[in-house]
Amino acid sequence: MRKLGIYIHIPFCVKKCGYCDFYSVKWDEISENKYIQSAINEIKSYSELKDEYIVDTIFIGGGTPSIISAQNLENVITAIRNTFIVEENAEISIEANPNTLNVKKLYAYSSIGINRLSIGIQSLNDDILKNIGRIHNSKEALEAVENAKQCGFTNINADVMFNIPGQTIDDINNTISQLIKKEIRHISFYSLKLEKGTPMYLLEKNKKIVMPEEDDEREMYYSGRNLMEKNNLLQYEISNFTVKGYECRHNLKYWNQEEYIGIGPSAHSFLENMRFNNPSWLTKFIVSGESGTFERNISEVMDEKELIFEYIILRLRLTEGLRFTDFKNKFSKDFKETYKKQIKHLLINNLIESDECTIKLTKKGMDLSNYVFRAFTKRP
Repeated sequence: MRKLGIYIHIPFCVKKCGYCDFYSVKWDEISENKYIQSAINEIKSYSELKDEYIVDTIFIGGGTPSIISAQNLENVITAIRNTFIVEENAEISIEANPNTLNVKKLYAYSSIGINRLSIGIQSLNDDILKNIGRIHNSKEALEAVENAKQCGFTNINADVMFNIPGQTIDDINNTISQLIKKEIRHISFYSLKLEKGTPMYLLEKNKKIVMPEEDDEREMYYSGRNLMEKNNLLQYEISNFTVKGYECRHNLKYWNQEEYIGIGPSAHSFLENMRFNNPSWLTKFIVSGESGTFERNISEVMDEKELIFEYIILRLRLTEGLRFTDFKNKFSKDFKETYKKQIKHLLINNLIESDECTIKLTKKGMDLSNYVFRAFTKRP
C-alpha cells in the first residue's frame, strides 16, 4: 500500500497575527462544532482511498488548532482511523499557541494519540511578540514547553522567526539559547516575509515600520544557524534544524513530493500527480459538509516536466540533497547526463556540491537557492 499524509486545517484564531496571511477566522463555539462535523464528513468522502493507502502522518495546522476542544480533535482523529488504516507509529502533530495550552489539554492530546507538538514561540522578547501581534508572552512560551515535557512530550518543535523590525542578533541568540536549555529537539527558523494585505505589510508600506536590511537579515540567519549547529540541532532543510531522529516526517512528505490530502477550508492536496485545494471560505465548507458534496479547485495536473522541476527544487531544499538513483527510479532519467551543463555551471560558482550519488546545495547555494532553482528550468 502507498503511504499517505493527512493535513487538517483548523481555521480559527483568537486574534490574527499582524504578519499572517493564512486563512483563519475568529473562533466561536458554534462555528467550531459545525466545522468539526464538516471536517469529519470530508474525511469520510475520501473513503475510496482506504484500499490503496496507509496513513503514516497526520498534521493538524491552522489557524490555531489548540484553540478547539480536545474532544473535537479526538472526533477528527477517530474519523481518520475509522476511514483509513493508520500506521501504529504514525506521526500525529498539532500546531499550538502557548497561550492556549495547559496541562489538562496536553494530557488529553497525549491520550488521543498526538505525539508531536509544534509550538509557535517566534521570539522570547516580549516587545517583539507584542509588535507582531502575538497573544502570548515569553513566560507563557517557556511554561508551555515545560508543561508539554511534564505531560510526556519529547517530540517538540519551536517556531522561531527572524528578520522582524527592531530585532537584533542578540534577541535571536537569546531565544535559541533558552530553547536549547529546555531541550527542544526541533526548531523551524523562518525569515519574516511581509505578505500583501497583512497589517504589517501596510505598516511597512506607509513607513510606520522599517524592515531589516538584507545584509542584516542574512547575519541573523547565519548567527542562529551557527548557534543551533554548535548545539547538535543540525540543519536538514533550508529552514529546519533538528536533533537526529526528530525530523518532521509530515513535512518531509512535501519535500519528497509524496502524496497527501488536505481537510478543511483552504487546505491543499497532492494526489495522483494532481494539486488541488479547498475554497478559503468557512461558511461554504460548512454548507458543503452538510450536503456531503465538497468543491475542490484543481490548481494543476502536473506533466512530467513540471513534476521533475518541482522534485528538483524540493529535494535541493534538503541538506541531503537529491539522490541520482531516486531520480532515475522516479523518472527513468539520468540526472547527471540530463543536467550536465547546469551542474558544471553551478559547481564552478560553488553553489552546489556533487559526488557519484548526490547533488546538494552548498551554504552559498542555500543563500542563492532561487538562482540555483531557476537554472534547472532551462532544459539542455
